[in-house]
Amino acid sequence: MAAGRPIVATDVGGVPELVLPEETGLLVPPGDPAALAVALRRLLADPALRQTLGDAAQTRLLSHFQLDAKIEALEAVYHRLAQTRR
Repeated sequence: MAAGRPIVATDVGGVPELVLPEETGLLVPPGDPAALAVALRRLLADPALRQTLGDAAQTRLLSHFQLDAKIEALEAVYHRLAQTRR
């Protein structure tokens, strides 16, 4: 994601929280090599899709998963909590 490349990952655990299907990458079912091959071929055949998914992946990483963004979100929670206690 940081490199601005599209992601092909398996749809397990917390992965779908990071990789948004058809937005920041492609998700395939676990244990399905045929689906993985289809996803990889799709990206290889479509440079525009690679660019779109890669750009969106990098933007998502920078806006949602950087330390500064997490600190800002936590500060906003504290601010809201302080306002409700008044």
